Amino acid sequence: MTYISPMQIEVPAADPFRIEGPAVISFSGGRTSGYMLHRILLAHGGTLPNDVLVCFANTGREMPATLEFVRDCGATWNTHINWLEYRYRPGHDGGRGAHDFVVVSHNEASRDGEPFEDVIVARRGLLPNPTMRYCTAELKIRTMERFIKVQTGWKKWTQVVGLRADEPGRVFRATDEARQKKQNAAGWVMCPLHEAGVTEADVGAFWREQPFDLRVAGKWEGNCDGCFLKSRSSISRMISDHPDRMAWWTTQEEVAVARGVARDPAMARFRMDRSYAEMTDVVKRQGVLPYDVFEPEASCTEWACTD
Repeated sequence: MTYISPMQIEVPAADPFRIEGPAVISFSGGRTSGYMLHRILLAHGGTLPNDVLVCFANTGREMPATLEFVRDCGATWNTHINWLEYRYRPGHDGGRGAHDFVVVSHNEASRDGEPFEDVIVARRGLLPNPTMRYCTAELKIRTMERFIKVQTGWKKWTQVVGLRADEPGRVFRATDEARQKKQNAAGWVMCPLHEAGVTEADVGAFWREQPFDLRVAGKWEGNCDGCFLKSRSSISRMISDHPDRMAWWTTQEEVAVARGVARDPAMARFRMDRSYAEMTDVVKRQGVLPYDVFEPEASCTEWACTD
């Protein structure tokens, strides 16, 4: 397969990648969502309708390669990607603060976890965990919602997300009407990759033929560098390969414990069953162990965190 410019192909009207606005394309910064964006551009002759926007929400813990990939997609395909970050505005005299957002660029994007630390402060130091993933909700989903409402004035829109045909469970959860109503979503979710029958193999084949790619060593480097939903094996690999980056996660747990944000110190962690300090110590003493034999890689169930 050779590189095809979105301007070089004519796509039938029934193509699932033809998006009717108002709509927001959620670009996670991974290969799958990048492939989805390319297919949508193809379906629209290379230029998105005025009422279809692309948003990338940076948590500050993405790998540098992810930020470069988002930049390269926008530049190579000549399409505008809105770079967004969460901000917390503390209240005056101890009053209640406010959730907010800022628009940044590749050069201005946070690289030391600043948005993530902001949302932890907003939660009074309580860290997110597998059963309370407020990080995804605030840093990504609601940050995009706030931007869209301010930028466009839209009250409802379609959220276009990169969930594939080989991810039926995530597609079901993302498109479940009852779940969306409960979350008071600003719009409905659509998954064109799923509708088109696109699988991970299709995405991989596409990127192997492109002039640029997401330059990460493996899946363990995807999404937030030390995401607590990653397996022990992936976290151990990150600690071994990127000890300086992973120190941030250890620091957040140490600060939470020191502040006594929970009665039980184990509750002041991202996960009760492990801590980043303990895993770092194991890697230093024993190297990267084959944890994936008994702990398979998990993925976030939310549509905003895709590969």
